[in-house]
Amino acid sequence: CIRQFENEFNEFANRYTQVLELSADGRTEVQTLDTFNKLTMHLIYKVCFHVELHVTLGPLDGHNHPFVTNMKTTFPGIAEQIVNPFAAINPLKWKFRCVVRESVNFIRQCAEKEMLDRKIAKRNGEYTPNDLLENIMELKEKHPGIITDDVLLDNFLTFIVAGQETLANALSFTLLLLAKNPECYNRFQQEVDENVGSISVVTTNEFEKLTYLDMVLKETLRLYPVAKTTFRETAKDYKLGAHCIPAGTDMMVSFYATSRVEHNVRDPTQFRPDRFDRNSTEKPCKYVSTPFSAGPHICIGKTFAEMAKKTIIIVKIMQNFEFELAPGQNKRNKGTMQTIQPKDGVKCYFRQRSNNVWHP
Repeated sequence: CIRQFENEFNEFANRYTQVLELSADGRTEVQTLDTFNKLTMHLIYKVCFHVELHVTLGPLDGHNHPFVTNMKTTFPGIAEQIVNPFAAINPLKWKFRCVVRESVNFIRQCAEKEMLDRKIAKRNGEYTPNDLLENIMELKEKHPGIITDDVLLDNFLTFIVAGQETLANALSFTLLLLAKNPECYNRFQQEVDENVGSISVVTTNEFEKLTYLDMVLKETLRLYPVAKTTFRETAKDYKLGAHCIPAGTDMMVSFYATSRVEHNVRDPTQFRPDRFDRNSTEKPCKYVSTPFSAGPHICIGKTFAEMAKKTIIIVKIMQNFEFELAPGQNKRNKGTMQTIQPKDGVKCYFRQRSNNVWHP
């Protein structure tokens, strides 16, 4: 379903480059994480639910839709609940809980209205777009006993919550690592020039030629997985090293840890995209780096995230700009138990490329 929206992905990518052009003088700092957060929220809504959060305002002009504002309020509440399950009954957190609950109610009411409007349109024989929401609603019609209205609503919101922040973080880390590794930056730039050039609409045909881009993204997500951890329950007794883990045990798996230990990866803290080259002598186990988890509970937003990282930003930025890190940034990261993001948001200086290459 998501793969059919190449034009929409490109449309938002072009909007983003137009905004960057206003600051691309080589001297103005751009806090890329902030701009990516705004872009990904609007993109998710437009591409996956066919809703434009702004009608008269551009999506990156600094004005937020109430849905976006309330989403930002809910994130700290989600993080607090994961870290401290007793936060919901802590009297010292009463005001914070009230604010978060109001935001959650607003978000759910918006989502419920969107689904109700869609049902009415279908009942009246009106046009309904073939987006992700439509596909989920069709699943409900096929499996009404499994997918209730609440399950449908939860999937709708999970995709937004899980996709927006994690995608923005991953995009920022990609720019950070490319800027800190000039050899990788130049190799990727050459690949884009040779295979994409100045093509305005980047399609799947171009993606298939960008093999180094795929390696860069995999290595970025190995070092900075979109979600640091996942939770599972063991289905049977299992022996892990010297430890016997009985069936029914709640487990927390750290993607961040497994992809950064020398037992699993050679030179684990080094940014080396070539380790994912199909001809590389280093063959990491497929479970060493699982930023979207694995198995039947794999992240619902995996396809969206992969297309967005490739189409929306990375290729378009390399087509139109040169960039470097602004000095004096905090090198540490911050985040919750679930997510990780650069502390200073990856501040960059952008410049218009003077040698754009045209490939018909």
